[in-house]
Amino acid sequence: MRVLVFEPQHVGHNLNYVKLLMTRLAELPCEIHLVTSKEATESTEYADHLGPLEGIFQCHALSGFMHRPGGGGLCVNGPYANFAIARGLFNGLQKVQPDHTFITFGNPLSHLTGIPSPLTYQLRRPGVESEIVLLFGKYAYRHRGLRNQLKQQLALAVLARGPWKRIHHIVPHAVATMKSFGNGLAAKACLLPDPVELAPIMSREASRQILNVPKAGRYIALVGLVDRRKGAIELLKAFSKALPRLNVDDRLLLAGKASEEVRQSLHGEYASLIQNGRVISIDRHLTTEELWASCKAANLIATPYPTHRYSASIVIRAAASGVPVLANSIGWMHDVIHRFSLGTTCDTNSLDCFANCLAQSLVSSHEYTMTNQAKKFVQFHEASNFTAHLVMGLAKRMGVTAFPELIEWDSDMQSPSEADQARVA
Repeated sequence: MRVLVFEPQHVGHNLNYVKLLMTRLAELPCEIHLVTSKEATESTEYADHLGPLEGIFQCHALSGFMHRPGGGGLCVNGPYANFAIARGLFNGLQKVQPDHTFITFGNPLSHLTGIPSPLTYQLRRPGVESEIVLLFGKYAYRHRGLRNQLKQQLALAVLARGPWKRIHHIVPHAVATMKSFGNGLAAKACLLPDPVELAPIMSREASRQILNVPKAGRYIALVGLVDRRKGAIELLKAFSKALPRLNVDDRLLLAGKASEEVRQSLHGEYASLIQNGRVISIDRHLTTEELWASCKAANLIATPYPTHRYSASIVIRAAASGVPVLANSIGWMHDVIHRFSLGTTCDTNSLDCFANCLAQSLVSSHEYTMTNQAKKFVQFHEASNFTAHLVMGLAKRMGVTAFPELIEWDSDMQSPSEADQARVA
């Protein structure tokens, strides 16, 4: 059976998803093809995630995608960018002629594929099954107001008309909303873990040694892409304001590739904090070992994402590392942090509130212990569970049904209570 995996984007978690999927597909009797962008194949992310696996798949690198300014990967927002992605998928489908297709980041295509077109014909032609992975969407968080509810219904109606055999989403609320919508979505909607590989055994001291940072003191860490979308500017402001309440060797670690805006701030307004070692920036793409070391080196992990209402894998990595989280009090992060006792949340868009909570959370971080619910949360999101859920449909087509490691999102891990829902609406 010929399997096509489509992923043109290389920044963020996208190629990690592809790596995990490829590793599982290699266990099945299938011919694997990756359709991606030329830019992705030239990236450090590709070399890190897929370089060691190149012998198990055929790569088709295409051009014609739109780019973010400043070299920040492909543009995935707006009609021109979405049509370019759709064109790339169409060309890949025509070239490979697959029996089964996985689209590992489908949000840019989810609206376009609700309209009949040559692309949708290719995705639903006889003998072909197509699966899409969604990370966002209007249906992934709770709404107030008639206008927002109507937008959600429209998005679901378009999604239901798409050519998908299975629709995977990493946010429990999104799957629950799809299943309640009808029009065939209930049978297609599947909850997918947001994958995190097993945490390595690594002490805090060893983690700091790997990162080549001072071993003494307490660390607050922002891990992953360091940009405005991740609240890096707000975190710098809050840390600066909280300094009088912190110990002299308490530090802020910015671990991951920084945006130009953040770099300018570190060389300008916050240059003195860089010079005296209170802020440490590791401005590059992190290897898997460095990513884990950044989590395990910390006493507190901050996820002050200003508007992000969806799953955040750093929260999962923090839980797997046994490190508490301080997150913005919205959406998925608020839900899971309170439901599974993973740390605390506050309004990180309010400087005074954020600075106060930052100091308090760091001071009390030594008291944090993982609950049994937190351990279940981490187990559900293990990478092996992600791939087992994702390839289950394909495996059944091939007559392979044994996935002993499959962990379901059970009744103890359901959506928050009505009181929780009211707080995050």
